[in-house]
Amino acid sequence: MDLSGVKIALFGLGDQIGYGEWFQDAMGALHDLLRSAGAEMQGYWPVEGYDFEASKALTDDGQQFVGLALDEDGQSGQTEERLEKWLLEVCIAFQAE
Repeated sequence: MDLSGVKIALFGLGDQIGYGEWFQDAMGALHDLLRSAGAEMQGYWPVEGYDFEASKALTDDGQQFVGLALDEDGQSGQTEERLEKWLLEVCIAFQAE
């Protein structure tokens, strides 16, 4: 599959308390697969404000998730604000050429 030049943004839903050892791992696996197919990944999200043990959805420097990480179990009160901010950033990235 050739996704060269295709812009893609990911989001994941997980439980950082109940599954803190694997928080958002599936999003990380999907990111790696899409990027290796040539996709231009957008919508990375900072790890500040989260409390998890490990994740395969982190950038190499560990400062960002490879997409928006949502936790409706432990941080549902932050979902709407995170979505609004992330969607604005993603929409801008998808409009830019």
